[in-house]
Amino acid sequence: MNFQKAARPLVMGRNGAVSSGHCLASLTGVTVLQEGGNAVDAALAAAFVMAVVKPETCGPGGDLFALIYTRKDGKVAALNASGPAPARATIDYFRAQKLRSIPVSGPLSVAIPGAVDGWLELHKKYGSKDLLRLVRDAVGLARDGFPIHQELVEKIEEFSPEFPWIERMYRRPLNGLRAGKVLYQRGLGDVLERIASKGRDGFYGGETAERICRTLESEGGLLTPDDLRSPVAQWLEPLCANYRGATVYEQPPVSQGFMVLEMLNIVESWPMNGGTMDRADMIHYQVGAKKLAFEDRIAHLEDPAFGEPKISILISKEYAARRRGFLDEPASRSSDADVPSSSDTTFLCAADREGNAISLIQSVFAPFGSRVIAGDSGVIMNNRLCSFGLDPARANALMPGKRPAHTLNTYMILRGDEFFAAGGSPGADDQPQTNFQVIHNLLDCEMNPQSAVEAPRWSHQPGTPPRDQLPEELRMEDGFNPNVVEALRDKGHKISVVDRWSFGSAKVIVRDAATGTWMAGADPRREAYALAW
Repeated sequence: MNFQKAARPLVMGRNGAVSSGHCLASLTGVTVLQEGGNAVDAALAAAFVMAVVKPETCGPGGDLFALIYTRKDGKVAALNASGPAPARATIDYFRAQKLRSIPVSGPLSVAIPGAVDGWLELHKKYGSKDLLRLVRDAVGLARDGFPIHQELVEKIEEFSPEFPWIERMYRRPLNGLRAGKVLYQRGLGDVLERIASKGRDGFYGGETAERICRTLESEGGLLTPDDLRSPVAQWLEPLCANYRGATVYEQPPVSQGFMVLEMLNIVESWPMNGGTMDRADMIHYQVGAKKLAFEDRIAHLEDPAFGEPKISILISKEYAARRRGFLDEPASRSSDADVPSSSDTTFLCAADREGNAISLIQSVFAPFGSRVIAGDSGVIMNNRLCSFGLDPARANALMPGKRPAHTLNTYMILRGDEFFAAGGSPGADDQPQTNFQVIHNLLDCEMNPQSAVEAPRWSHQPGTPPRDQLPEELRMEDGFNPNVVEALRDKGHKISVVDRWSFGSAKVIVRDAATGTWMAGADPRREAYALAW
């Protein structure tokens, strides 16, 4: 393993590790491990804390995906806890409102939230600690307050002038915005405690559901109590592909995780792991693979219950060989997808002394989701419905009960039957690009996890929107060799060199096969912390 010098030290421990988007979440997760909890217990406790300390990114009003590795059987399971469209959400409805696309914020952008079903399913299948214990730290931070970080300050400053709910629930109570001010969310604490004590009825029924539906109805939304009654979480078989002898697992549809596997398959034929390939050539082929994978996402990705996304073909070696021939002239796109370019999501991973691991991502989609908050409950409602298109002839067209195509994805890597790594990142269309590059750093460059997440990254834009509507640009973080940047310009790439810490916020946990040591990395690009013991 390559122990390159990094800005942060590599975190290591023999008994377990947690890497998340906030120090308090990682601390809570490791504390649960020290109390005898397993990896899923730790991840759940950390996820509850994230819903409190980074409410602009995730919470009970959002969605969740997870991959879980159990050492006992050596298998990886996938959980899709993304919510579908409400029963009244139809293409005809939006056309009757004279809308050409679903609004990116407000009550009409809200899909049925799935995160709570995801939390409960994870606990039911894998949890070993009482749910009231796992939610305890989050409830305490909500009721007793916590010091807000600069990222939350900036989001409140950005959105509170335009959105009254954010002004009312965040800016006014803080009485002056600056990092270190203490935020209280007693309503959210009550909601989390009801979920832990009453299960589904603590959120999808009773007082909380009534507040959600009453708020959305008063603002012209589509969600009703009937929409909340049926559980939405699904246990699925993960996708997987072999890459240079390792098995890489990803989320199945409706996640865009297949794109990571497709990109790996396309570039696998080039010697990116032998030190003989020119760095500019390497990035050129990687960017080409990215373009092709995004073409396929727009053409095919949708809820398998409503269409055939052809994922088994898209992640096959035979398909990759055919697509490889188009690297210099990727097919033009003609989708009318209209997806927000920014997103707020949080990723975390955890591992325990028994060798189990989990890779978990949760999100309200855009910063503060729909910017609608369910009364004084503190539940921020997602804006995931806007991921749908309104052309019934295309993939991912809106239908009641259909799940929208998701940016959320996580990965795991096994070598033989042994666990090697779990990782992921927030970042909307940067998610698969970041994961692709970090996996390359781990497997091809043999970097340790901290070096792998710190290495400079590129981001090719646009992602989801068609290239015939937005100009292409290859954005490269400061830190690449200038000769590599110039060589890529010579190959025809329009390049912008951007800030060193621009794309994603990767977290990774790796297990050393020889010693059993857990090694954890956390990205300096956003708030992220790894702890081990």
